[in-house]
Amino acid sequence: MKRLMMYAAIFLAIISVFHSTDTLAKTMLKMNHQFPADAANSKLDQWFADEVKTATNGEIEIRIVWSNGLGDPKQNLSLLKNGTIDMAAMSAGYFPKELPFFSAPNSLPMAMDNICQASEIMKAFIEKIPAFAEEAGQNGARPLYFHLLNPYLLLSKTPITKFSDLKDRRIRIWGDDMPLLVKAGGAKPIPMFLPDIYRAMKTEVIDSCPFSVDMILTYKLDELAKHITEVVVWEGPAVGLWISEKTWKTLSPDHQKVLSETAEKARQKEIPLTIEAERTAREALKAKGVTFHPFPPE
Repeated sequence: MKRLMMYAAIFLAIISVFHSTDTLAKTMLKMNHQFPADAANSKLDQWFADEVKTATNGEIEIRIVWSNGLGDPKQNLSLLKNGTIDMAAMSAGYFPKELPFFSAPNSLPMAMDNICQASEIMKAFIEKIPAFAEEAGQNGARPLYFHLLNPYLLLSKTPITKFSDLKDRRIRIWGDDMPLLVKAGGAKPIPMFLPDIYRAMKTEVIDSCPFSVDMILTYKLDELAKHITEVVVWEGPAVGLWISEKTWKTLSPDHQKVLSETAEKARQKEIPLTIEAERTAREALKAKGVTFHPFPPE
């Protein structure tokens, strides 16, 4: 009798497990995110994940691992291609050889005038220029939408108020195009990924860094440098939200539609959020003793 009751208990436990897993997300997508959770665009990505879960009645759940918890930034593209991760929030500018079309707007300095241009241009590139879709497909990845970043001004440990102040500065760069701009000013380009900037500035590997005011706060660089020069070094599309083609092909047409439609909603939602992030960050940085310097032509 005891053995019969034990078997019955085991059977009920198994039924309970299957029932509970059926009520959970049927598909769990793992996303490697290169930014911390409190960045402005990270909050939008969390909104995207929540919206997808709601729109699919819990059939798709996106688990975001922040600050490169599933792999280094330089590994994201290969991890997507081989299906190790399902999604990634990553900068195309880190892959100039594999993604030359996508990396160009993410790294060309002084190519755009405002964030609205950046939002529209990436949407147009993906929808109207086949070479972009072909390039993504060759790398086993599919872009869903691209984030915006406020203008990259020049953060430095000591003031930069004229062109000659750039000489011999050690400036963090990325991609193939930014080094040319930095060298033209007589400075030394130092390539590095985002997670390494704080340590590099603290240990004097770099003394200057192009960054948006809100990201300066996010990465706490105001602790190390108190001067921002009001010269736009770069402005354009930023981190893209990508999904592995292997993962995409496993989704039903209805679920693919949900991801695409929610991605477009996120793109439209981001412009006012980005503008507000810059306004509040400027106020916060000034309150922390950061000085903004004009950069008049010589």
